[in-house]
Amino acid sequence: MHRNTAGRLLGLVLAATLVSAGAADTDQSLVSAKVTKVNDGDSIEVLLDTGPARVRFSAIDTPEYDQPYGSQSSAALKALLPIGSTVELEVVTQDAFKRIVAVVWLPAEGQRVNINELMLRQGHAWALRRYMREPRFCDLEAEARDRKLGLWAQPVADWVYPPEWRYLQNGEIRTLPSPYTETREKCLEVLKKAGAATYTPPG
Repeated sequence: MHRNTAGRLLGLVLAATLVSAGAADTDQSLVSAKVTKVNDGDSIEVLLDTGPARVRFSAIDTPEYDQPYGSQSSAALKALLPIGSTVELEVVTQDAFKRIVAVVWLPAEGQRVNINELMLRQGHAWALRRYMREPRFCDLEAEARDRKLGLWAQPVADWVYPPEWRYLQNGEIRTLPSPYTETREKCLEVLKKAGAATYTPPG
């Protein structure tokens, strides 16, 4: 399938799903897909009826590969979504990289498991402050941190919010707070605010 044709088909999927979402908040239309690749802890590749697509999990962010716990987070998602798994996408939007941003649901035993939330509950991800819509994501992150699950079992020095890690690697900031601390209250403070930092970078 030509790239332009695939892009148009993806646009139609997004448009149809978003229109349906606006019409019925409690009856979100879902798009069925098959997992073809797990890229890291918060992005996958899938096959839709319209062709291949890339999916970015909404409202969460996982450590980068070169960041502490990055490989473990990726391994956790691969265990949850083996290649060939059938998932259902609750489409939120499309990002700057033309990926579908979605809540990813896994049908299991007659129910649906919210994989975005499960990654948070198990401590494999951070709540993505800039783009999440509901404060419960701060609660789920805080619960995992209090229980020292996943990345929260690592030394505090390894607790670095992924966007800030990217800022550091890109040279946009020169240092991080030491020791690095995070709380539910700090998470809620930046909920829906522009910018992805959880603190004011040093000048």
